[in-house]
Amino acid sequence: MSIKIQSMVWDRYPGEDHELLLALKLADFCDDNGEHIFPSIDTMAEKVRRSPRAVQYQIQGMVKSGWLIKVANAGGGRGRACEYRINPDWINGAEIAPISVGSKGATLAPKKRVQRTAEKGATDDTKGATGFAKGCNGLHPIHHEPPEEPSGNHQPARRAPRVALHAELLNLELPAAIPFAVWDMWCEHREAKSKDAPWTRPAARVSIKKLEMLAAAGQSPEVSVEEAVLRGWTGLFPVKATSMPAASGGSVAIAADWYTTVAGVEERGKQLGVTQRDGEVFMRFKARVVKAAGPGEWMEEMLRDAARFGDEHYDALYGYFNDIPREKAAQAEAA
Repeated sequence: MSIKIQSMVWDRYPGEDHELLLALKLADFCDDNGEHIFPSIDTMAEKVRRSPRAVQYQIQGMVKSGWLIKVANAGGGRGRACEYRINPDWINGAEIAPISVGSKGATLAPKKRVQRTAEKGATDDTKGATGFAKGCNGLHPIHHEPPEEPSGNHQPARRAPRVALHAELLNLELPAAIPFAVWDMWCEHREAKSKDAPWTRPAARVSIKKLEMLAAAGQSPEVSVEEAVLRGWTGLFPVKATSMPAASGGSVAIAADWYTTVAGVEERGKQLGVTQRDGEVFMRFKARVVKAAGPGEWMEEMLRDAARFGDEHYDALYGYFNDIPREKAAQAEAA
């Protein structure tokens, strides 16, 4: 991984916006000279949330533009991944002219397809008339794309902002205590969980603050992120030997799904010494009980419920569980 090359890509990549995330991931594989890039197409497709065919088209466009250079196994094939390097002239400051591959990832412009149709027409007048008609239709790219390509290579307008936001959050400035590889793992996990809980700028900044707090308390960011990824959490919490102490003495055993019922929450609150205040709505009381119980499915379930009411509700509850006041999160977002 080269932070130097990633910074260059972020600032100067000559291609289209939808290729930027792929370029950043390619830079994630290389050294500071831009060498030793031999990614699996399937791996890259999974990383950038696109189809393998779309990634192949984009890489072909990068090679054709001169930004990316094949250095080994040019023919590819099963078990023989191509090796690439980023153009050293570009790394040293040269400008590389981008080559547009079109909205559907086609490597040839429609004009060339019409020319091929005209060549068929030249062999026979009757076929030429038919070929001419087909040539007219050929100007519309839908008629010449394989049926599966639009869904695989075309990135809908509603998807583009999501990809751009992911790249932005991935490249937020990190404190020295948080390695980029750990942050990359967390961003990838949270993006995959974004349907359960929104992955937003405030959530990303709160995550950074929480990782700093955990690191200051003696828990490494890597351990925090690995535990959250392993358990499918959308929050970062201290790693404990057990999430809920066993009942002892005369205490009543608490059901594993205590957080799903009013009685279960009240009983768990008694066990933790958390009581409902006069006039306090039940959900606020439950949030205090869940926070006292620590990380677990109960906290994830409450975060998922909050996400249904919008990003603001989720961010506020996430900040509360992570001991980050709302005003501080808002200040971080405005900074």
